Amino acid sequence: MSWYLTITPQAGQPPVVETHRLVQFLGSLAELRQTGPIAFESVPGQPWVSLILAKCGPSGGYASEGEFIAQLDIVELVCAYSADSAWCDGLACRIAQFLQWTAVEEQENRRLWPLAAS
Repeated sequence: MSWYLTITPQAGQPPVVETHRLVQFLGSLAELRQTGPIAFESVPGQPWVSLILAKCGPSGGYASEGEFIAQLDIVELVCAYSADSAWCDGLACRIAQFLQWTAVEEQENRRLWPLAAS
């Protein structure tokens, strides 16, 4: 089984980002390895996670065949059910912070980034 962390643009932010910019950032993270043009997964020894980089269609859904796309507007982290949630949350927050987007875990209605004002 798996669970998902979703990263999307914040209100007031550009609705898409150039894919090459994110691919370059993800490639610089020691805990990830690139497995395709826009495919990343955790390196051995880390909790299992797979990243989906995609562009949503008009209905809000997306599909990714792993082929390079010029722009994207959603990043999904697919995490193993047994994965350390703090590790996965931390990775999602770093990606969201880089993009200046929002990271959430929709099933539990948790907002990870940006942090809520106290």
